[in-house]
Amino acid sequence: MSNPPAAKAMPVYNLDSPELLENLAASQHTAIFELLHTGISILDREGYFRYASKAFVEMFGLPEDIRGKHVSDFFLTAEQGVMKTIRTRKATINSSVTKDNAQGVSFRYPVLDADNNLLGVIIESISTSIGKDALLGLQETIRNLEEKTNYLEGKSHKNPGLLHTFDNIIGESAVMEAMKKRGSRFARSDEPILLSGESGTGKDIIAQALHSASPRAANPFVTVNCAALPQDLMESELFGYGGGAFTGAKSGGMKGKFELADTGTIFLDEIGELSLPMQAKLLRVLESGEIQKIAHPGAIHSNFRLIAATNRNLEQLVEAGGFREDLYHRLNILELDIPPLRERVSDIPLLARSFIEWSVGPRRARAIHVSSELYQAFSLYPWHGNVRELKNILTFALYSLEDDGDILTIQHLPDRFLKELRNAQKERESETPADDVLNLTQVGAQAERRTLLSVLESTENNKARAARLLGISRNTLYRKIRALGV
Repeated sequence: MSNPPAAKAMPVYNLDSPELLENLAASQHTAIFELLHTGISILDREGYFRYASKAFVEMFGLPEDIRGKHVSDFFLTAEQGVMKTIRTRKATINSSVTKDNAQGVSFRYPVLDADNNLLGVIIESISTSIGKDALLGLQETIRNLEEKTNYLEGKSHKNPGLLHTFDNIIGESAVMEAMKKRGSRFARSDEPILLSGESGTGKDIIAQALHSASPRAANPFVTVNCAALPQDLMESELFGYGGGAFTGAKSGGMKGKFELADTGTIFLDEIGELSLPMQAKLLRVLESGEIQKIAHPGAIHSNFRLIAATNRNLEQLVEAGGFREDLYHRLNILELDIPPLRERVSDIPLLARSFIEWSVGPRRARAIHVSSELYQAFSLYPWHGNVRELKNILTFALYSLEDDGDILTIQHLPDRFLKELRNAQKERESETPADDVLNLTQVGAQAERRTLLSVLESTENNKARAARLLGISRNTLYRKIRALGV
């Protein structure tokens, strides 16, 4: 059996110009990657494949013509992996899981130019078929890196000042205010909380706020993404192992996440991805509070509070036999639904302003305005990726803005947004009787009216604040109010 991989540094690759990454992906030099047993791929700064080695393609069962396809078209873990590296410009290590459930462990490295601009991402992937001992050794490497860096999911937060609270969660719409009030009440309990919501709604942020509002706020907050590790590693990740559990293991063993969460909170994200055997182990822990480590005699008690999250319908999963009914009822004591962005359109101006400030800094952000035309488009867009998608769209728009530009318009949006917007419009037209179909001008006016009403509602009819959020003057706002009959 192969030895566990040795700990390795987390490099950031630098190239002199954007063309070099593209040239590398298309050059004969990639032939050296075909000699490696590990899979190698190169993606551009938006997450589109430019190259994938044969080992990478075969490891994940991907089509040979993957060049030009987006990573999210194939990988369930795209957001936790490649897209996170693109957003943060930091290397990430966790599992890669495809939509066909092919699995591997991947190292993703950002590639930067001489001016620190992101050019793309290089992925190095290792198959989970290397054997359990080698996988545990790899996990040990990851855990050692986790203790020294901020690259990984599964961090233990001991400083409550680093976590979100309900007060700093952006959103003043009625549905968000109701959710935050209910969450504040749930936080006082010690019962499990189940967070339900679509992908990108910010369930991880709500989990932090629940912990911050709880009596355990001063104690550890430990997160585990159940979709980010191969199932073979999940048991040791959650429960830990004793000394001598495998070749190269620490003599004193390793603490699992439940043990680390003692007196605090453990957050299990994407809990619907747990295998049935792991669900059975989790149920025993919830009922007894006792943890059984791998290769460790006896049980260890941990006083933790569980928060779980899923974007899947667990009731349907139970009916299909993919989730234990008894575990579902044990988790579903306090359920908190996170509203999708399309149900809180009035929060978009607030979110947009926050993201712009986060991206370019408060000083530059003050000079940047979002056109009312763009807010019209935002109000019509279906937002399947929710708040995360809004952030990504605005990031693209900001980097498309000229250096001396100060107004974001539709021309700064990515093509994929405009395409989805057109598709949404076609769907609305197909669902509307022929006599009631609106022309584009009417649709735009209705969208603008809805946006104005939402923003005025969120600002309690404060015209000056509404105008600032919409990126228009007060005179323009008054004109639109009169013209649209608001």
